[in-house]
Amino acid sequence: MVTGRRTRRHLAALTFLLCTSTLIGGCSMTDNTHESDTVTGDEAIELIDSMRDKGSYEDARQRLNDTARTTAERIVAAVPGQTWQFGDDPHGQHIKSQGLPCDKLTGDIARRPMADSVTFGRTFNADEFATAADIVREEAAQYGATDDSSLFNEEAKRDVAIQGNGYEFKLGQIDVATLNITGDCFLMQSVIDLPPGQLPPEPPIVPTP
Repeated sequence: MVTGRRTRRHLAALTFLLCTSTLIGGCSMTDNTHESDTVTGDEAIELIDSMRDKGSYEDARQRLNDTARTTAERIVAAVPGQTWQFGDDPHGQHIKSQGLPCDKLTGDIARRPMADSVTFGRTFNADEFATAADIVREEAAQYGATDDSSLFNEEAKRDVAIQGNGYEFKLGQIDVATLNITGDCFLMQSVIDLPPGQLPPEPPIVPTP
């Protein structure tokens, strides 16, 4: 029975990853290099129960959206002539709402939330980008994310990524300037609602047409 559950959990994880990868064209942010580390049985129960106090994926995603809004508003206030909006592409919104896989739990149990993408009205010049990046760093630090890295810092493209404590804040621009925030792993609300000490019901198997 444990073997069957392990197999079905593994298949569920693969299905979630493949579906997500298909949605965004194989973008690296869906890659789960720790897929083989997915836990099962008593180990999964112990991990799930240890995460209950963190709160739900749904609440965490709302907090990230609130932080994205606050960060964008601070940047616009500090950079004259700048504007912002959440991305309004339905495809992109769907991807963001689905979140990312966790390392040790399948997508029906827990996921990493993503805030809706912030799109700015224009790109930043060097000084403006530095100002915006400092604001992003301040907001990221509230989540324990303080590790700073950058790949590009030139007129055509700029970026900064602040990571730590399971979170990542990315401000970047090429043709457009965007802000993206990814959170730590959180249990789905449906899992938190279940009594401690047990695994959630396995997701239903959808018949192949």
